[in-house]
Amino acid sequence: MENKDLAKSILYNVGGKENVNSLVHCATRLRFKLKDESKANTDLIKNIDGVMTVVQSGGQYQVVIGDKVPLIYDEIARKIGIQQENAEDSITDKNEKISSKLVSILSGLFTPVLGLMAAAGILKGILVLLTTMGVLKATDGTYIILYAAADAFFYFLPVVLGFSAGKVFKVNQYIGAMLGAVLVYPTLVTAYSSGAHLTFLRIPVVLMSYSSSLLPAVFSVFALAQLDKVLRKVIPDVLKLIFVPLLDIVIMVPLTLLIVGPVFSELGKLLSTISMSIYGVSPLIAGFILAGVWQIAVLFGMHWAFIPIFLNNIAVHGFDPIDAMLYCTVFGQTGAALAVAIKTKNHKQKEIATAATISGFLGITEPIIYGVTLPRKRPFIAASIGSAFGGAIAGTFGSKMFGGFASGGVFGIPMFIDPKHGVNAGFIGFISSLVVSFVIALILTFIIDKDPIEKNDLNTVTVEATRAENVTPLTFREDDAIKSPVSGAIVPLEQIKDEVFSSGSMGKGIAVELTDGEIVSPVNGIVKTLFPTKHAIGLISDNGAEVLIHIGMDTVNLNGRGFYSHVIQNQHVAVGDPLLTVDLKLIKEENLKVTTPIIITNTPDYDNIEVNSDSLVHVGDTLLTLIAKK
Repeated sequence: MENKDLAKSILYNVGGKENVNSLVHCATRLRFKLKDESKANTDLIKNIDGVMTVVQSGGQYQVVIGDKVPLIYDEIARKIGIQQENAEDSITDKNEKISSKLVSILSGLFTPVLGLMAAAGILKGILVLLTTMGVLKATDGTYIILYAAADAFFYFLPVVLGFSAGKVFKVNQYIGAMLGAVLVYPTLVTAYSSGAHLTFLRIPVVLMSYSSSLLPAVFSVFALAQLDKVLRKVIPDVLKLIFVPLLDIVIMVPLTLLIVGPVFSELGKLLSTISMSIYGVSPLIAGFILAGVWQIAVLFGMHWAFIPIFLNNIAVHGFDPIDAMLYCTVFGQTGAALAVAIKTKNHKQKEIATAATISGFLGITEPIIYGVTLPRKRPFIAASIGSAFGGAIAGTFGSKMFGGFASGGVFGIPMFIDPKHGVNAGFIGFISSLVVSFVIALILTFIIDKDPIEKNDLNTVTVEATRAENVTPLTFREDDAIKSPVSGAIVPLEQIKDEVFSSGSMGKGIAVELTDGEIVSPVNGIVKTLFPTKHAIGLISDNGAEVLIHIGMDTVNLNGRGFYSHVIQNQHVAVGDPLLTVDLKLIKEENLKVTTPIIITNTPDYDNIEVNSDSLVHVGDTLLTLIAKK
């Protein structure tokens, strides 16, 4: 499906732009905040070609797309409009659970910057690798410039998070960034480094190092948002433009330096101490448990709660051991996906698994999880088991992540090299954890995974019993009788005023001038395609015929008005089962034709297609007779 069509289908089925409060995206997912999730047609969205699955977690409606999610996001963002991006939360948001609100806040803070954060971290790791190998020296101009590019993000993290928090807490983002900038303002940094003493209105200021810090900027902007609401209520509209920002600055900058900054800086140290203490009880057990359940946590969006811990540990200690234990989970999933790609006999699944394996090596696991391991279940279990043993190894060897945030598959590996000691036991243990996770998941998947029986895999379905008896395998491509899904006057295809159909480029078939708005199934088979506008539906019969029913001419312009579906994609139907109900009166009022082509889109698979020669047809009459190639 083309990007524009995919975007249009997703937006339509989440309830339209009127149902969207906000939209962001990460590496593989569209993350909607909907006004009313019950209005979203989740079953249909899951079955749209190009969508892997839908996850509802943490107050977000997440549509998993894969690598091309930025392109789909751009298409939807244009349709939504900028005003929707800044829309206020709906009433339903106020009733969210605290845990869901927390996940929403954390994802809102980090999703926009996650790619840049990972890129900066990877560049840092590569520079460590190059200096360890002697390719560069820390005094080289090349190293200094590239290190500035890599480290600037983390050094000025309070500024970045201040801006991001402004959007999350719905306050002026530039004031939020300014509060973050105050925390790393050069004069204050110099005063701290030199041991100077400052006061504000004779109140001593506790000078601290806030570079790379996380909590002070976020909570300062949270406090700013509360102050800003009060000021906007009490200050007259004519004075708001200047005096609201002025008072925001005058009040919040001293408050940040006197109270919020020091308090939450110490809280960050406390959280780091607690997390390190838990890790220190038994790194082996911690690694085994955390890595074993990590991808499950990712499924439910719980991983957002760990990102602040990773970054906080780096800010406080200069390293983080927890992400080092979890990094192997990407390779566990990748090993399972590779096993499926090698073992499966399903051609489509082999293609999906192969592409997903490549994305796994690049650090993106959603295509693996939602396209390969989770649907098959056993590979997901195998990947989790392999990851658990890998995490235990990383914990036992004391592996650590240095100077950033790793999320880049093979490209993130250099981030685990100790900048001071180079390749040590911790790094060797880390590499071992990746290999162990990958190999165990690969072998286990080979042992326990089986291709699911696809009842409707109509390309080359074989019957195992006939194979065992050395009989030619049965393929479901036989003579077929297509019953009429509608009632009305028959119109030869070449006479309708639509060149796409009349030319036969879509396939052979027939058209019917509808006299009734009930559309039923013409075959025993599955619903392969249900267009979001419901003006057309595609089916595949159990004998392999691919049937397209296109209701009316140019009815796509109705955007679904007057069309009511009784089925979803991939649903099995029998001859005569209701598919759609159509408001013929509405179509005619819009000056549109009710001429409905019924096309066999895989016409080349048949020797001949015989067309009903009557002038009228009723539901259930034989409309087309398909003669299969012998």
